[in-house]
Amino acid sequence: MKNSTRIQLLAVMVVMVLLLSGCNSAEMYTSPVGVEGGVGWVQWTVEQIADFTYWISHATGGYYFAGLIIVTLIVRTAGWPIYSKSNAMTMKMQQAQPELDKIKEKYQGKTDDTSQKKMQAETLAIYKKYNINPLGCLLPFLQMPIFIAMYQVVRRIPLSDGMVDNVLVDGVRDFTDLNYSFLWIKDLGGADPFYILPILVGALMFLYQRYSMKKPEYMQNKKYKTSGVNQSEKTMKMMSYFMVFMLVSIAWTNAGIALYWIVGNAYQFLQTYLNRRSNFKKMSQEKSIV
Repeated sequence: MKNSTRIQLLAVMVVMVLLLSGCNSAEMYTSPVGVEGGVGWVQWTVEQIADFTYWISHATGGYYFAGLIIVTLIVRTAGWPIYSKSNAMTMKMQQAQPELDKIKEKYQGKTDDTSQKKMQAETLAIYKKYNINPLGCLLPFLQMPIFIAMYQVVRRIPLSDGMVDNVLVDGVRDFTDLNYSFLWIKDLGGADPFYILPILVGALMFLYQRYSMKKPEYMQNKKYKTSGVNQSEKTMKMMSYFMVFMLVSIAWTNAGIALYWIVGNAYQFLQTYLNRRSNFKKMSQEKSIV
């Protein structure tokens, strides 16, 4: 199926967005950082990132937005190697997909064991030709624990006052001395009064989806080029637009989350652009050697 890997990844992202929206544990996002009840290692990760964000914020004048932006950039940079490998794998899949489609078409309706084994062997041969590791689609999962923890930090830091029912609890963080204002926004823990940031989240995400889905000229396998838009491409677009809608819906109620996603998506845009340039140079060198 064309773009099947991307569809799977988008499906995972959509599920993650639904989970982050608080469908399963809404109370978590109304509790200060450090409140008991979270999953052990997730709770620990949230606390470490929150403390680091607090320290960076203080080092930059006590402004929470400065700490949020810097920590977001650090987290994204730390995940760059994984992103680069995942992106390279996706681009290889894009190159190989037309040939994989031909194999699927060749054996369509043939369910006997002999045909299925031949199809599997030919598919593996294509993977080997383009140096594709089928397990490469699991790479993005390695970043998810950090992204989930970061999301919790952004949602919960403004709520953390060190007090629960007027009783100080060990382990609960107190971040009340941070300045949560940002330009026209008085409190990043609340909604943007003019909804500028949520709109920017939607616009940036939409533009990124359009850019990332468009296959570069040098990646097009013209020998096996297909015409038209098939069902898998339509499915991928629908899922992408649904994810944009979900992100905007969440950002609409929380300016801090909106700022976090704007910085993260802009950085991802840059990552994709630089990775494409790097892959283009690498492919050009390989062709010149051949």
